[in-house]
Amino acid sequence: MPSTTIDSTTQQFLDIFDITNNFVIMKDGTTSIIIAVDAMNFGLLAEEEQDSIMYAYAGLLNSINYPIQILIRSQTKDVTSYLQLLKDREAETLDRSKQKRIQRYREFVGDLIRERNVLDKKFFVVIPAAPVELGILAASSILPGKGTMNITSIDRNIIIEKAKNLLEPRRDHLIAQFARIGLYSRQLETQEIIQLFYLSYNPEAQEGQQIADSSSYTTPLVGAQIEGSDMNGAQPTTKQDQITAQPNIVQTENPQNIGEAQE
Repeated sequence: MPSTTIDSTTQQFLDIFDITNNFVIMKDGTTSIIIAVDAMNFGLLAEEEQDSIMYAYAGLLNSINYPIQILIRSQTKDVTSYLQLLKDREAETLDRSKQKRIQRYREFVGDLIRERNVLDKKFFVVIPAAPVELGILAASSILPGKGTMNITSIDRNIIIEKAKNLLEPRRDHLIAQFARIGLYSRQLETQEIIQLFYLSYNPEAQEGQQIADSSSYTTPLVGAQIEGSDMNGAQPTTKQDQITAQPNIVQTENPQNIGEAQE
C-alpha cells in the first residue's frame, strides 16, 4: 500500500472557492451576491405599459456604475410531484363527477408535458466585486508577471465583511430599481446558491433534490479508508489497543491484594 494519500483533484476544475454567508467567493478573490428576479409577461401588457417599463429599465441601467451579470437559466419543468398531487386528490374525492374532471385534467397535463418541451425559466442578477475593490489585493498585483493570489491565505471573515460593506448597498439599489418596474427581487441565501450551482453542473438532477449545507463541500482533502488499515498503513485503534497501550494501569477488585503482592 502507498504511504501517502492521493489528493482529490475534482474541485481544482471549479473556480468557486466557497459559498458562505450568502456570498460566492471565487478562487481569484472575486466575491459576488446573486439576486433572483421574478418574471413578467411583457407581451400581454398594453403598449403604454410596455413603453413605461422600457423607460424604467433604461433608467435602471443608467443608474448603475458597477458591473452586473444577467443570468437566464432554462430547465425542463418537472411536474412529477404535481401529477402525484392530482392523483392523490382524485383518490380522496368522493364525488364521481369531480373525480372524472380531475382525471381528465391530470391526463391533459401529462400529455402536454410529453408532447411539448415545457421549460421553467428563472432570472438572476449577479453583482460581483473584484479583489482590488475589496481591498484584499493591491492594484499592482494584477499586473503581468506578479503571479496569482492565494485566496487561502486571507481570512474568510475579512472577505465577507468587506463584501458586505461594498455589495449590500448595490443590492439594495437594484432591488429598489426593480420594484419601480414592478418586478419583485431578493438576494439568494447560501443554500439556494448551492442548489443553483449544483443544478447548473448537473442538469439531469431533479429540482427537488436536497443539497447539504456548504460546510459539507469545503473539506480540503477526502481520504479513502480500506478495511484493516487506512491509506497511510496505520492500523485502526480498537478498545483492546487502548487497554494494551496503558501497561502501567493495574485493575484489581481487592485493595488488599496490592499490599500482599508488595510483601
